[in-house]
Amino acid sequence: MSGAYVSSRRLVFPGPQEVTWEELQVAPPQHGELAVESRRSLISIGTELAFFSGRQWTNPGRGVLPQYPAYPGYSNAGIVVAAGEGTAPWQEGDRIASSARHATVQNVRNLDGAVAIPQAVSDEEATFCTLGATVLNAYRRGAPQLGECAVVVGQGILGQLAVQYLRLGGCDPVVAVDLDAKRLALTERVGAATYLLNPSEDDVVAAVHDLTAGRGADIVFEATGLTETYDLTFALTRPYGRVVGLGSPRYPATVDMQQVHIKPLQIIGAIGNHPSGESKENRWTRGAHMAFFMDLLAQNRVNVRDLITHRVPADEAPNIYLKLLADRTAYLGVILEW
Repeated sequence: MSGAYVSSRRLVFPGPQEVTWEELQVAPPQHGELAVESRRSLISIGTELAFFSGRQWTNPGRGVLPQYPAYPGYSNAGIVVAAGEGTAPWQEGDRIASSARHATVQNVRNLDGAVAIPQAVSDEEATFCTLGATVLNAYRRGAPQLGECAVVVGQGILGQLAVQYLRLGGCDPVVAVDLDAKRLALTERVGAATYLLNPSEDDVVAAVHDLTAGRGADIVFEATGLTETYDLTFALTRPYGRVVGLGSPRYPATVDMQQVHIKPLQIIGAIGNHPSGESKENRWTRGAHMAFFMDLLAQNRVNVRDLITHRVPADEAPNIYLKLLADRTAYLGVILEW
C-alpha cells in the first residue's frame, strides 16, 4: 500500500446498543506507524460489551466514559502490509499482535503495545496478548509469593489467566470462584486451580478459611469488575492481606470499607497501568509483558486455546454484539475471523 490510500472498514458504536460498519480510507503509514491487516481479533465481552451497552464507567458527575462514537477492539493479530520510517526492525510480512481495533486495515501507532508473533503461536492465540499482558501487570502489582493462598473471584478471560499465572508462580492453594458452573468447568479443564467454588452452592468464605487454618487468603484478585463482589473479596482476605482490582469497575460503587480499615487490607489497582518506560526499579513495560506472554504461549505454559468458545466471520460481528447484549453466558473467548 506504499504511497496510496487503501479502503478499509471498522466496527463502530455510534451510540449505546448501536453497532455498524464504518467505511474509511487509510493513509500510508507515517513515521513510527505500521499498516496492519487484521487476521484475527478477540472481542472483550467484558469491557467492549460495557461500552456497547452504555454502562462502562457511567458517572454523570464526572462525565468520563462512555463517549460515542466508540471504536471497539484492542486485541488484534495481523500482518504488516507497510512500514513507515522509524519502525525498524518491523517490515512488510511480519506477523504482529497489538491493541489495534476491529478493522480490516489500520495504522498502528503505539508500537510499545505491539509484539511479533512467534512461529509456534497461532493468530487465534496471539489475540489474547493484550489481555495476557494486562493480567501479568496485575500479577506483578500484587506480588504473590511461593506457597501463598491465592483466590481469583471471576472466571472470565482475565480470571482464567490469573489462575494460570498464580499456579505457575507457585501459589498453593489456588482457588477459583464463579457463579457460572460452565466457567468453573472450563477452569477445571484447563487444570490450574486447586479448588473450585460456586457462591450459589458453597460457603466460599468458610471454605477458604478452612483451607488456610482460619487465616483467609493471602491475596485475592477481583476479576469481575462488579463492585458488589468487593465485600466478598474483603471477607476472603486474611488480616494484612492484599486485594488486587483486576476487573474494570463499574459506577456506582458501594463497598464496606470497615473490613479494609479493621483488618487492615491493602487494595491494589492494576488493570492496565503498565509503566510507560523501563527504569532501574522496573523493566516490565507493556511491551515487555506482551513479549513474555508470547513466550509463555510458545512454550505451552499458558493455555488460551480452551478459552475460545466461538469463532465468527468478521462480517457477522454486529450480530454477535447484539447476541452478547441479550445473553453472554454461553460466550467467553469470541474470535473474529478476517
